[in-house]
Amino acid sequence: MLGRELAAAKAHGQFWLILDSLGGSALGVALGMLQPGGTCVTFRVSLAAQATFESRDFFANGGVRLYGLTLFHELMSVERAGIGLALLADLIASKKLRPQIAVEAPWSEIGTVARRLIDREFTGKAVLHIG
Repeated sequence: MLGRELAAAKAHGQFWLILDSLGGSALGVALGMLQPGGTCVTFRVSLAAQATFESRDFFANGGVRLYGLTLFHELMSVERAGIGLALLADLIASKKLRPQIAVEAPWSEIGTVARRLIDREFTGKAVLHIG
């Protein structure tokens, strides 16, 4: 359900997952609508910077969680892209991994190849050669 007013959603019962981008009073209401073990993920504040909630409703449901999703933290909590790319490059160099190339073309054909890829005209990878 989408919207600032969560009253309509309350009629549908408690929820396992609620995604909140409003904050403020909407976040406070959302926390009281979680089922036991449910999670509210808040990822933006567009309504108000402060939220209050009925702590009795929050604790009565048992095991509910509020998770603040911040993209930069999420990206830092996994390995950096360079580590994974280095592993893939090593696997390819040692011939343990052979990528399936569907299209090979010169760099000057990037527009055509990109359009074919977007239109899903082929599966697999496209390799563009420079020079």
